[in-house]
Amino acid sequence: MQELTLASPGGAILGLDAVLILLSALACLGSKLFDRYLTYYALQSVLLAVAAATAAYLERDAALWVLAGLTLALKGWAIPTAARHWLVQRLDLKRDSGSTAGLSLTLVMGTALCAFAYLAVSPERLAHGLLAASVVPISTAVVLLGALAMVVRRHMVAQLIGWLIMENGVFLGAITLTASFPLIVEVGIFFDLLAGFLIMLAMTTGLAERVSPLPAGRSGQDS
Repeated sequence: MQELTLASPGGAILGLDAVLILLSALACLGSKLFDRYLTYYALQSVLLAVAAATAAYLERDAALWVLAGLTLALKGWAIPTAARHWLVQRLDLKRDSGSTAGLSLTLVMGTALCAFAYLAVSPERLAHGLLAASVVPISTAVVLLGALAMVVRRHMVAQLIGWLIMENGVFLGAITLTASFPLIVEVGIFFDLLAGFLIMLAMTTGLAERVSPLPAGRSGQDS
């Protein structure tokens, strides 16, 4: 990517996108409602699609436009819709009560991880301009927040959302540092992500159906 600063229009859009993506990850970490997990993830993915579209416009790269469209369609719409229908509504998931830490402690740990990401990925270590020096620590913080969500949440669906947030953080850093990938690699990454999501979705649904209690009356019939 060309050297960009936060003062340039493209750099300002990408910088604002990165901050909003980080805030959506923190909001997801501070919530206990399954529906809001998916809402914040969908919002984060839409912002990621905007970042990819901005990079495509700046670089005049058709492959990046395809990548932005795939991000919006798959991550911004298809995955949240499928998870909401097949997991949240089908399994009647409302409030996530399984957590190893309270919301206040979780947010404190998340804030500490954001500070650690900035210190670990200091601007002086990056030679890709002021924009990358500002965005890459944010993308690293998003990855760490997704990992924290997987650790503190006990429910499989919440851990799945944490894993997807981690992937969004990696994607944001890749867009900022390297704006051009071979299209076949980009499509392969998306299909790997979608396949992994469908596998985890099937495993979660099947496990939930196995451990769910039998309907009233059925146990008497079986006995």
